[in-house]
Amino acid sequence: MIIKLRFTHGGEPGGREYSYYAPDGMKPGDLVDIDGRKHGVVTAVDVPEEEIESFRDKVKTVNGKYVKEE
Repeated sequence: MIIKLRFTHGGEPGGREYSYYAPDGMKPGDLVDIDGRKHGVVTAVDVPEEEIESFRDKVKTVNGKYVKEE
């Protein structure tokens, strides 16, 4: 599954959208873990492969949904 997300800054999503591979089951509004340090908010799911064709080799994969530690 290909998603689009915006990185969070101070807990709020902002900036431009980035494309990432993600496990199935993501939906807009989900908070995701990018690399253990960065988080993002899903803005779109089921992005067509054609949208990333020119930069497919640079698209990374999210770790999964972010679960806040208590």
